[in-house]
Amino acid sequence: MDTNTKSSTIIAFDWGDTLMLDLPQYNGPMVDWPEVIAVEGAQSTLSELSQHNQLIVATNAAASNPEKVRAALQRVGLAEFIGDIFTSHIVNGKKPQREFFRSIERKYNPEAEFIMVGDSYSSDIVGAWQAGWLAVWYNPSDDAAPGLMPLHDLEIRHLDALPAALAQPRLPGWTQAISWLTEQKAPASLQLHIQAVSAAAYQMAVWMHAAGEPVNPLLAQRGAMLHDLAKVSSLHDKHTNHGEAAAHILIERGQPALAEIARRHLLTNLLNPALAPRTWEEKIVFMADKLMEGSHLVTLDQRINALSRRYSRFSAGIQACQAPLRNLQKELCAHMHIPESQLTDRLQDAFLGHA
Repeated sequence: MDTNTKSSTIIAFDWGDTLMLDLPQYNGPMVDWPEVIAVEGAQSTLSELSQHNQLIVATNAAASNPEKVRAALQRVGLAEFIGDIFTSHIVNGKKPQREFFRSIERKYNPEAEFIMVGDSYSSDIVGAWQAGWLAVWYNPSDDAAPGLMPLHDLEIRHLDALPAALAQPRLPGWTQAISWLTEQKAPASLQLHIQAVSAAAYQMAVWMHAAGEPVNPLLAQRGAMLHDLAKVSSLHDKHTNHGEAAAHILIERGQPALAEIARRHLLTNLLNPALAPRTWEEKIVFMADKLMEGSHLVTLDQRINALSRRYSRFSAGIQACQAPLRNLQKELCAHMHIPESQLTDRLQDAFLGHA
């Protein structure tokens, strides 16, 4: 086939546990197993995406060469949607090695967009991120990314959610968000605060999503990364607070949802219904920010007292926020199914990798 004339978007799928279940009771080439099972939603997803994109398989499977992979896909009715199949038998290296991805790129139009869809964070997502591909994490278990550092660009729980996810406006990637902070001259101390708030916001959003709420953990995390985007530049503007200044920058960069997270994260916005956080992501980032004193996880009491000391001119307004702030924490904990008294301890455990 001519790999340079179809679509300018190449969507690479991992094979085992992304398109077909890797059944632990069997060994050897999957095509020879007594039973093979497609991942739920795989056929409809591939059928829809194949109409306007070139679909390929990129797998680390050691027991199956491309011909055996295709034969297994044929058994579950998926082979007709797949073009090329890449295994370590025919390309250099294995995922997540960069050369594996570069070997695939060389077979296509150099102007193509490459997207990797897979369930393995260490192989599929880290590999795609290192290669500069769009990384889509198929995460049916609602796990958190390792280290609470989501490098991926999109996340789906069900495979049939992929077409809609790809059609949505894109959030900035991890590297893009870091570069925006660098552009705004964010000092190391602020970046440490942002990292801590981002980790807490992401973990809380993961818990809430696992509990069945319609929340986007990646939106919460990127919102937390950028909530203090204009913290430094706004110091020179007495007429605009740093939340509004960050919102202005993010609107200019085509990120309205992130802009609202930044605009609404200031503590005293709780006293103004027009500016208070509304969406789950806005509320989660707001709360995560209030649980951090610098880069240290603290209780609400400790944070309120620290803010009152630091901004003594506004102490009365800060203290007035205590009741609505506690109400917000109560609301979030109820929807995360976590007792309020355990929230900071649970977050601390998550920070230590014990969640």
